[in-house]
Amino acid sequence: MSRSRTLLAACIALAMLAGCKQKEEAQTVPEAPAAADATPATDTAPAPVAQAPSAPAEAAPAAPGTFDINAIAVSDKPLPAWPYVAMPAGYEFDDADDLAKRSKDLARVAVWTGSQLLWVEGKVFEDEIENAEGKTYSRFELRKNVQQAVEALGGVRVSEHSLDEATYKANEKAVEDFRQEFSSIRDAYWYGSDADTYVIRRADTVIWVVFQSSNRQGALMVAEGPLPDAPAG
Repeated sequence: MSRSRTLLAACIALAMLAGCKQKEEAQTVPEAPAAADATPATDTAPAPVAQAPSAPAEAAPAAPGTFDINAIAVSDKPLPAWPYVAMPAGYEFDDADDLAKRSKDLARVAVWTGSQLLWVEGKVFEDEIENAEGKTYSRFELRKNVQQAVEALGGVRVSEHSLDEATYKANEKAVEDFRQEFSSIRDAYWYGSDADTYVIRRADTVIWVVFQSSNRQGALMVAEGPLPDAPAG
C-alpha cells in the first residue's frame, strides 16, 4: 500500500512538472516580426520626377482687328481682261462702251477688311452696274454672280458689311474725300450699309473687289496694289 501511494505521488509530480514546462514554452515563443515597410528607410532624397519636355512656343497670333494677308491663299488662276470681274448675262457696266475712262492708273482708295480700314495705292476701276434692256434687275442675282466670278479667280470674301461708325468717324475726312472722288461706290463706305469686300491674292500683288447694290442698281470697284504689310508677330 505504501508503495502504491509512492508511485501515485510520483506520477502526479511528473504530470505537474510537464504542465509547467509546456506553459513556460508557450510564454517564451517569440512573436512574429512585424511586416517590413514596402519602402525601406533611406537617407537619400528621392529622385525628382522627370517632366515631359514643353511644347515649342507658337508664334503669337495677329492682334485683334489686324488684317493678315498671310491668311489668304495665293491664287495663280488666269485673269480676264481688266477690270477682271465680268458681268453676268443681263447686266452691264454703265460705261460698258468705254471702260478705260472708268479706270485710273494710280489712285488711293479705302478697303474695309471687316476689322480694319486699309488704304490701297494702285490701279483702280469703278463703275455702276445696270440691268440690260429686257432684263429685270435682281440684287440677289447680281450679288451671287459677282461672288461666283470673284471666287473663280481664287478670291475670298472678307467682309459683307461696310465699316463701322467708330472707324468712319475716326477717318471721316479721308473717307469723305475718297467717297467724293469715287461716287459710284460711295454707299459701300457709309456705316451700316451692306457691301461685299473680296481679296484676290497674287504672288506679288493684291486685287481688292468691292461690290454694293441697292434694289435697282449696283456698283463695283476693283483696286490692284502691292501686298499689305503682314502684322507683327
